[in-house]
Amino acid sequence: MTSAFADTDIDTINKILNRSELLKTNYTLYIKNISKRNKVFSYNEQKAFNPASLMKLVTTYTGLQILGPQFQWKTEVLYKGALKNKHLYGDLIIKSYGDATLTYSDLSEIIEKVQQKGIQHIHGNIIIEESFFGELQNQDFIDDKKYRAYNVNPKSFVVNQNTINFNFSIENEKINIQTFPELQILKVINHLKFTDQSCNSWKDNLGYEVETKLNVTEITFNGRYDKTCESKDIDLSVLSANRLSNGLFEKLWKIHGGSIEGEFKNTYQNTTDALKFYEHLSRPLSLVVRDINKYSQNLLARNLLLTMLAENNGNPITENEAGRFAKESLMKEKMKLDSLEIDNGAGLSRKAKVSAEDLGFLLERAYDSLYMPEFVASLPNLGIDGTLKSRGKKLSVAKHAYLKTGSIQNVNAIAGYIFDKNNDVKVFVFIANDPKANESSKIQDELIEWTYLN
Repeated sequence: MTSAFADTDIDTINKILNRSELLKTNYTLYIKNISKRNKVFSYNEQKAFNPASLMKLVTTYTGLQILGPQFQWKTEVLYKGALKNKHLYGDLIIKSYGDATLTYSDLSEIIEKVQQKGIQHIHGNIIIEESFFGELQNQDFIDDKKYRAYNVNPKSFVVNQNTINFNFSIENEKINIQTFPELQILKVINHLKFTDQSCNSWKDNLGYEVETKLNVTEITFNGRYDKTCESKDIDLSVLSANRLSNGLFEKLWKIHGGSIEGEFKNTYQNTTDALKFYEHLSRPLSLVVRDINKYSQNLLARNLLLTMLAENNGNPITENEAGRFAKESLMKEKMKLDSLEIDNGAGLSRKAKVSAEDLGFLLERAYDSLYMPEFVASLPNLGIDGTLKSRGKKLSVAKHAYLKTGSIQNVNAIAGYIFDKNNDVKVFVFIANDPKANESSKIQDELIEWTYLN
């Protein structure tokens, strides 16, 4: 085992690592005290590993550097034709710029304000214009759970991250399923059966089939639901992005008192000769990076990566090109990232690679950067919030570590900052690519605790 250290007990770390069942070649560990600028421990640090969602650290740091924390995505409402007494004799155009944070309530607000400003009855079509990204090629799903929210592919115009929320509850010894938002084009068929076991793996026990008949999509739940589960929620992407956004727009337009005579049409061509009527702005990137890192939001990360390229007039807009652009931008800052392979901004990939040393160097550079407060605050605080809310609560390091986790099949990783008991800041990176990787959390926690105490 190759290692480097300063003023620390290397044997203790080796003993912790040796308690794992991971093959020696299948994991990497990198610890550096960036307050004192000395490496504490490293192993396999130059070997490239699949980092899973740790790739979001690269995406969010690069996004802050290129776009700035004040950056906001915009969604424009334009029109063509004649406007008279709240009647539009022409087309209403929704021009999107990649805002993956756009929610059902955001869309409702946009529609309400457009109608208040003077367009209520449309004697024409609704055009969804997505020239900003253009027509993207969908990437293969990371697993066989194609309807799960984490598998949603990026798109320039997307509402509710292209998901419907399904709430399961038990009333009068019956399983109820409610959807939000409700749409007439979606029908739920409930064939769920009760079990008396455990609620721990309730999502894995759900079986569902999706089928579209004419203009109605049916989702049939035919798995098991445990009596101890009480109320649970899952977000599923059961409608195509166009069908969901169009259905939500039509519903909300009519709820607010409007009417539409024409059809919904999608285009990837830039709209010309249209008049701008209203503009909606997202929350600033300084807040969006918190959603991406604290809650590991895949679609937001993927759209952020594409936005960097699109905002810099990249062509063609693809995830591979966006990844290449991000890497080149970082290397122009004289960052050593030879190991980095990024084909989407979320790490939802079997091809993504980075070494612990390179990722550790990025974390060190981020801590010294102008946007350090926004970046560090975006990471889950151990035992406090995000994906680490329920982890490590009884450890001494709880509250003192800001760490991003990553996990896909045979990959488990964690990286970030530890503010140790001596008031030093340490960068910590652990990545395992191994059939038993997902059993390594206990070893990770021991290493994180050791790093805090020493």
